[in-house]
Amino acid sequence: MDYEQFITEIQEYWDLRKKGLKKQANRFLFTFTESFKKNVTDADADAVLFQFCREYLDEMKFPGDNLPRRHLPFQITELLDSYFVRECEKNKMPQMRWAYQIFGNYYNPHDPEREHDVYHILERAYMHEQCDQQTVDLYFGQQVELLWWGQHHFPEGCIITREAFEDAVRRADRILKEKQVDPQLVEEYEYYVKLYHIYFKWQDNGRNDDFYELCKKEGIGFEAIPAIYYKK
Repeated sequence: MDYEQFITEIQEYWDLRKKGLKKQANRFLFTFTESFKKNVTDADADAVLFQFCREYLDEMKFPGDNLPRRHLPFQITELLDSYFVRECEKNKMPQMRWAYQIFGNYYNPHDPEREHDVYHILERAYMHEQCDQQTVDLYFGQQVELLWWGQHHFPEGCIITREAFEDAVRRADRILKEKQVDPQLVEEYEYYVKLYHIYFKWQDNGRNDDFYELCKKEGIGFEAIPAIYYKK
């Protein structure tokens, strides 16, 4: 099977979905992917899936109706899972970055059954000699995302530990020394670092002052996210 045949079949699935024929689309895709797994060699599959990932992730050739990219169904991600297992074991780029982009922070391409174990596939991609700008920004963005998550309950509490904060800062600062990073990400990172320093200092001082006033004095705009609690 060549790439043109592959993408024609995938497009048929998307067209059926767009018409509202979800069950028919799913049956069609299941039959196609089962045939693909049985009849396409690993070498041919790798070539086809490489081009698909490049167009889907890097060239954004398949826009969705409400998303920048079309949603990938389980049958397709299953094909990609097998593909990434083969390629990530060989430390190939950009396949290691693609594995992160498709499966997220905690994906382990070596062992799909341990999907939620932390596996530093993006860190490996960053350390690779063929590390690209997208990988740099994704890896740096991963640190920013952790800081964003951790401050959700400020000033009542911090979701992440101080050690996790310091680890994220060390990684982010190392990236900034080694690579160029998207300026918007850097600005966001600097905001969170200042916010956390205010929070930890305020906490160490017994929470005696007004946290919001401290933020204001430091030039940090901060509004708490409302928290909802349920009684048992």
